[in-house]
Amino acid sequence: MTAAWAGMMERAEVPAGLAVLTTALAAAPFGSTLAGPDPALDRTAALPWPPRRALHLIGCGVVVAVLLLAARAFGADFGSVGVVLRNSAGLVGVIGLGAALAGARGAWPVPVAWAAFAAFTAAPGGPRWRQIALWMVQESGNRIAAVTAVVLLVAGVVAYAVRVGPQVAPVEATLDQ
Repeated sequence: MTAAWAGMMERAEVPAGLAVLTTALAAAPFGSTLAGPDPALDRTAALPWPPRRALHLIGCGVVVAVLLLAARAFGADFGSVGVVLRNSAGLVGVIGLGAALAGARGAWPVPVAWAAFAAFTAAPGGPRWRQIALWMVQESGNRIAAVTAVVLLVAGVVAYAVRVGPQVAPVEATLDQ
């Protein structure tokens, strides 16, 4: 996205809708990394998994934010530092919720669909419920959007750290290998 934008456009600022969709598409591949090949192996670990899972999910958000912020050096500006951090954190939280509820394979569709909806209806402001629903496309200083992203991040990290996802039958686990 960075190469396409920098090569074809005169200005560095990426429109908010496209920036949101790019953030979601950058975060989506991390969903498949949120589960191991054998759920029974996770239960036999000597050290507790929840802190490692929480750090893994937060690390995914950091990688997405760093990639989008580094794009500035190549001529593509995906928004202010605050917006990039807010969107990366919130979307990674939604991916964590998806992994906890639907498993690693089902972690990516909801954040991508939500981001696509927000991208196509990119209209900042409005009533409070709209600012919560479209938190990704709100202006940089929007407090409601920031609180929504933090709540999603905390909920996603806690849900993923405590419950990785639905239990997979041993037969089904062998199909992934």
